[in-house]
Amino acid sequence: MALHILTSLSGSPGVTSTALTWAQVSDRPTLLIEADPAGGSPMLCIGWGGAHPHDRSILDLAVHPTTEYVERIWELAIPLPGRERQAWLVPTVGMAAQMKSLMGVFGPMGEALARISRDSHVDVLVDIGRLGAAGASTQLWQYADTVLLFTDTTLAALNTLAVGSPALVDELDGIGARHRLAVVPLLGDEKGASHRPYGAREIGGITDGVPVLTGVARDAKAAGSRVWGKRGRYPLSVKRLIAGVDQHAREAHAVLGGERAPA
Repeated sequence: MALHILTSLSGSPGVTSTALTWAQVSDRPTLLIEADPAGGSPMLCIGWGGAHPHDRSILDLAVHPTTEYVERIWELAIPLPGRERQAWLVPTVGMAAQMKSLMGVFGPMGEALARISRDSHVDVLVDIGRLGAAGASTQLWQYADTVLLFTDTTLAALNTLAVGSPALVDELDGIGARHRLAVVPLLGDEKGASHRPYGAREIGGITDGVPVLTGVARDAKAAGSRVWGKRGRYPLSVKRLIAGVDQHAREAHAVLGGERAPA
């Protein structure tokens, strides 16, 4: 199995809803780690409809030795409704100010998550939110099999992608991990195709060789629901994305070498 980092350069391109839907429609066990520095756990809110208290978070790891992180992560993990033995969530912090206490946590947490994905045969998805606010959570990148950069496909969002992605490429180059990076576009809109007219080919022209994976269908109603089905445009597009990410992870591993190959 593999460890995937999900992030974006601008707000609301579908990172959180895609991660939740991925965990629901995947054929494999999936562990969600919500590490968005904004806090408040939208995953917990959407997934349980506000019925589950925010009584645990990644912040709890800060009071334990790093050698215990694998065990502690599983203790914190909450089974997702409908997939109790197949998908779990560890929520993010309650408020942004608490992220300051996690400066020394993300590195060893990344190592622990890589062990979980390898030894427990679980896909691990880490939502680090918007990249400009990610801070210390970028320490996770060196342990990831893929880094997935989500983008809306409006002209404004693609301008942000063109301006901001070179810095991310340079940072990943610095740890020998450029080939782990891929762009995931959010496609379609209820306002009509003319509002988001750009597809993978056009987006690939501004990413300087970074691969553009199959896009996720934009469906605000389905993405915001806590009742996931496996049919319909939105969940089917997420299933296609999973297949595309699996292939990208295999290709990245082939380029980079390494000790383990994603399943």
